Amino acid sequence: MPRSTTPQTLSREITISGHGLHGNRPCSVRLVPVDAPTGLVFIHTPTGTEIPAKASLAGDLVLSTTLLKDGVRLQTIEHLLSALSGLEVEHLRIEVDAEELPILDGSAAPWVDAILQAGTKSLQGRRRFLKITQPIEVRNGDRWIRALPFDGLRLRYVIDFPIPSLGRQSRELSLTPEKYRRELGAARTFCLAQEIDMMRSRGLALGGSLDNAVVFGADGPLNDSLRFEDEAVRHKMLDLVGDLALLGAPLLGLVEAHAAGHALHVALVQAILASPNCWEWTENAEPANVQFFFHPLVAQPA
Repeated sequence: MPRSTTPQTLSREITISGHGLHGNRPCSVRLVPVDAPTGLVFIHTPTGTEIPAKASLAGDLVLSTTLLKDGVRLQTIEHLLSALSGLEVEHLRIEVDAEELPILDGSAAPWVDAILQAGTKSLQGRRRFLKITQPIEVRNGDRWIRALPFDGLRLRYVIDFPIPSLGRQSRELSLTPEKYRRELGAARTFCLAQEIDMMRSRGLALGGSLDNAVVFGADGPLNDSLRFEDEAVRHKMLDLVGDLALLGAPLLGLVEAHAAGHALHVALVQAILASPNCWEWTENAEPANVQFFFHPLVAQPA
């Protein structure tokens, strides 16, 4: 069961600076508490553009999650959203002075540590959950993701890469703030060594290094060590938690993913929001009757 029954914001402001993973430019983020439930709202401070963390504003989902509004883009938002959602902080003003959030160490751990140090406070009202009542699924070839009824939030994720050093990994857990902090938050983003030249030729991962990503070569990771034996699938689950924040409300359900990524994560969120017959609002988690609903995935980057 979720820990919080009331809406949560931070007790005090947090500012974190660094550089972007893809653009390799300096960037700074200021997390500002709010006085009433607002959801998570980004502010692009150079233009003053307000960009709510909503799936309807998602774009460019290749290797990161991006929000787009009025010609302004905010890239690589998923690790911060994951930390906030994993710790049940769902109402906040997020001021960003660039078009990308800092990559930090490639995980959500620096965000988690800062949030825990700042502490949280309750806002008035009751926390509302989006509760899955009928399964809904999106597919793209042999990649798929679906949400099914479940009391609480449970994640089940499988990845499968064609190199022995990474290969097939799977993990499953029911998410709580403590489990998020202990089992997902420190898992770093990763890539294959053979993909680096391609990514950089497209202007991606220009700020990437072994300090902020796990790089898998043919014989194993190029980093000195892994934080978890299955760090890669844990990071995919971390990304999923962040992308699910684009629902605009905490989810009650079982989310299963096979060889998915940001595009499929967001496609599932969009499919859920477009299918109100598959969910309901609730302030508690109770069993649901299972019927199947299929939502085809329109072509999107995998």
